[in-house]
Amino acid sequence: PAAADTPGVSPSASPAPADDETVQVNESDSENMIDAYKSILEGVYYNHTFPDGEACDWDEFLDISENLFSIYDIDKDGKEELIIAYTNASMAGMIELVYDFDSTTQTVNEEFREFPALAYYDNGIVKADWSHNQGFAGEFWPYTLYQYDSESDSYVAVGMVDAWDRSLSETGHEGDSFPAQSDTDGDGMVYYIMEDGEYHLDHPVDGPEYEQWRDSYLGNAEKITIPFVKLTEENIRGLQ
Repeated sequence: PAAADTPGVSPSASPAPADDETVQVNESDSENMIDAYKSILEGVYYNHTFPDGEACDWDEFLDISENLFSIYDIDKDGKEELIIAYTNASMAGMIELVYDFDSTTQTVNEEFREFPALAYYDNGIVKADWSHNQGFAGEFWPYTLYQYDSESDSYVAVGMVDAWDRSLSETGHEGDSFPAQSDTDGDGMVYYIMEDGEYHLDHPVDGPEYEQWRDSYLGNAEKITIPFVKLTEENIRGLQ
């Protein structure tokens, strides 16, 4: 149908197409997807803005082409997403975004955004290290786990983890003592698993309990290596 060839217009109901027509519609969706992703990348490259109008952290001393992007099926839903790793910026301006093209509405939706210290796994989990480690975690870096939700076509936070290394301090920021009663293995480390979306240090757990929680999400999942390329005019034009 003609409407399927036009970005921004949903195709009207029609009889089931023949096999060759189905191929044409799918090819049209793919072309529209690439055109939409190109438009986003051009907006970042030339106008220094993200699709929602948010300004990129850029000035004349920063090389926009040092940022990265990839078109890759990161959530394993059978469709390719646009991933932008905007890292050539101040710490506060660094961001990684995942966009998905909806072939029904012919629009692009944001699936995910986080600080670009991410590990994507093949079971739909993303481990997002926090931009700062300002507590008493020591060498353990706090992070948030996200899980891909196919119904919402987005990544949903399932828990945050912080820790307390006793060797750094015996008392917390508010004068509270290290929770030695929770450190049953005596290694001087306790962990805080926060699944309600709020940051708090109410329920310290020991290493084995934390590892059990972590493994319930990561298990034997393998880390994905994303084929990033630089955000250059040539790489944007070369998309097809």
